[in-house]
Amino acid sequence: MGSCCSSNKIVKETFDYPDGGVYIGDLENHLPHGRGTIKWPNGALFEGQFIDGKKTGKGVFRWNDGSYYDGYFVNDVFHGYGEYCWTDSKIYKGNWSNGEMEGEGEMLYPDGKIYKGCFKSDKKDGQGEMMWPNGDKYIGLWKKGQQHGKGVLIDYKGNREEAIWNKGKKQ
Repeated sequence: MGSCCSSNKIVKETFDYPDGGVYIGDLENHLPHGRGTIKWPNGALFEGQFIDGKKTGKGVFRWNDGSYYDGYFVNDVFHGYGEYCWTDSKIYKGNWSNGEMEGEGEMLYPDGKIYKGCFKSDKKDGQGEMMWPNGDKYIGLWKKGQQHGKGVLIDYKGNREEAIWNKGKKQ
């Protein structure tokens, strides 16, 4: 009359990854698919969404050293908006592309500095603004993580100095 079984049914089960990670969550076609959690023997943990066995969608990855990423993944890499916190408490909030900081973002440094602007290949690149805890700030261009091109320094008193920078050095 008809089949009563389906091989792609979503069920809560476990799946063992080759790197020692153990997945608990939804499976489809014998792969993680839907919501689930991976725990590794070293204490690292991922909780979030999966498609065809890969982290895809919203998720939180916590490493055993205390660092974490909370954001979006595509095919196991950071992609879309996310927040990464390093062990030294440096925090990046912004866009990611293929696992790298890319596009608009904000970096909060442990010493109180704040950078807001463009990133390319994990570095400050393009238009951006760096603010120091004492109230000084730089507004201008960056390249490969350094001030590079036209910019203005504004001290905490409001004094402005326009200049050209080359690889982080004022010309």
